[in-house]
Amino acid sequence: MRNIYWIAAFFGLLLASCTLFHKGSESKPAPATPNYADSLDLLLRGWLDQGNLPGFAVAVFSKDTIYYQRGFGYANLETRQAYTPNTVQMIASVSKTLIGVALMQAVEAGKLNLDDDINKYLPFRVIHPKYPDSVIRIRHLAMHVSGIRDSLYYNRSYLFGAALDKNIFSKEWWPLVEVYNRNQPIEMSVFLEKILSKQGEWYNDDNFYDHAPGAAYEYSNLGATLLAYILERATKEDYRSFTRKRILQPLGMRSSSWEKPQKCRKCSAYYLENGSRVPEYRLITYPDGGLYSSVADMTKFLQEMIKGFGGEGTLLPTRSYHMMMGKQPGGEAFPDGLCWDLSIPCCIGHAGNDFGTSTLMYFEPSTGVGRILFANKSLQADSEATFYGIFNDLFRYDLRK
Repeated sequence: MRNIYWIAAFFGLLLASCTLFHKGSESKPAPATPNYADSLDLLLRGWLDQGNLPGFAVAVFSKDTIYYQRGFGYANLETRQAYTPNTVQMIASVSKTLIGVALMQAVEAGKLNLDDDINKYLPFRVIHPKYPDSVIRIRHLAMHVSGIRDSLYYNRSYLFGAALDKNIFSKEWWPLVEVYNRNQPIEMSVFLEKILSKQGEWYNDDNFYDHAPGAAYEYSNLGATLLAYILERATKEDYRSFTRKRILQPLGMRSSSWEKPQKCRKCSAYYLENGSRVPEYRLITYPDGGLYSSVADMTKFLQEMIKGFGGEGTLLPTRSYHMMMGKQPGGEAFPDGLCWDLSIPCCIGHAGNDFGTSTLMYFEPSTGVGRILFANKSLQADSEATFYGIFNDLFRYDLRK
């Protein structure tokens, strides 16, 4: 979530990987053979042995069968707590996929329309200062084409549980560390108004890009959180409550929540690129990256998305799954559906990256196979190569056979 562009290098690697996954018959998947599972075990343990990631977990599955689900390394290096598929951590921008589902649920309930002006629902006006006559629409927020920028003020969203030691960061981060250490909790709505309303304390033209709404793709965490707030206004229900009752509970995602569980024995520690442990933190803009979950729980979520894409979903009508995870009218050149990444030709899903957390969650529509990788470390050159290599290896064997 700090910087979505780290996944750009991954795209080329994954494109090659898509060709590795054998497109077998479309008959009902069978359990993986021990040989394939053992072979994948060896590959992934080899990545762990490089020492670039403290811990990680992966899953490979279809809509109704888990072919492979394993954890490797440590969730906490100090206590030697194992990292497992049930380890809970913040999953960064993969959290945004829930905004997409909640959005389509609100549309199906008649609470809003995708092409509505966002100001129809807001208690403060949000106008692009460089294009004041251009309407920002709900669909624009979901596609990351609204023109809203994650300016420096976005960093005021981070609330760390203890003061950060600037010495665990490289020097270019020191000014931001000072910001993080001064941040105070405020309501999400107040945070958004301070940045996006012309009367807001942190408002300026730099909070918006130079292009008009709908004209160009620019990834925006702030825009995603504004969309979640609009859902609250349209449905008259807190976003936490809405998603808990309509997504997490129906799918049996018992380890997933927008708040860190109290006395969480399954929770991971978080490690920076240099291996330093970063204190626990949360986000004022929690819908854009603050979901606590596990590989096991998000497997349930992505299995539902695979079912929905194939006409067997339980949370939405089939048309809404296709709308959410498909190219939008007039937006064929843009890489996103409605809060879902479509930039990889073989796959639909999302990626995430934040302090001490790196996540990938994608499925192949052609095979109905999903893959998830979560790790408890931010990425730099060595750890990037390991992280991408692990995910690529999840495509190496057709575990359906």
